[in-house]
Amino acid sequence: MMGRMTQEDERLQAAVVDQINAELGASGLTMKAFASKMGRPYDSTRNYLRKERALPFGIFFEMSSALDVAPDEIIRRARQRM
Repeated sequence: MMGRMTQEDERLQAAVVDQINAELGASGLTMKAFASKMGRPYDSTRNYLRKERALPFGIFFEMSSALDVAPDEIIRRARQRM
């Protein structure tokens, strides 16, 4: 059984989303093009990137792949933001 996220977990998730947004900006892709590249609805993608919805682990991997940045690298950079 999974418990609730700790404050540290929430901070890391927020930092990961911030890093994904930074990588997206550096990629030159628009959010719509990014969503399309993943085969995901724009509205859902926008909600994740605006932190209006929690970012599921599987979607994180899809985003990482679409940005061509390894998941562990995004997490490493996110931890540096914290």
